[in-house]
Amino acid sequence: MRSIEVEILGKKYYLKSDNPDKLKEYVNYLVSQLEELDKKYNTIDQNKLFVLYSLKMTEMYFNEIEKNKRFENEKEQIDSLLNQITLDLGK
Repeated sequence: MRSIEVEILGKKYYLKSDNPDKLKEYVNYLVSQLEELDKKYNTIDQNKLFVLYSLKMTEMYFNEIEKNKRFENEKEQIDSLLNQITLDLGK
């Protein structure tokens, strides 16, 4: 693991990572999202920004769970149809 220094909203953090380039990519994304929220809500309270971002990420996470459920249901329907077609062709 390598030590890496990152800056988020003016504060420096020292983190360890096996993949520093990927970590920098994540930090850059995080910073851009926090800056976007800061512009939208015009707040200087960093704790509020982190809470807003956490809520945004939680919403995205649950949306992905729902999407996965829909895909799983569609996959089961397709599998069922394929099984039925296979049975019909075997007759």
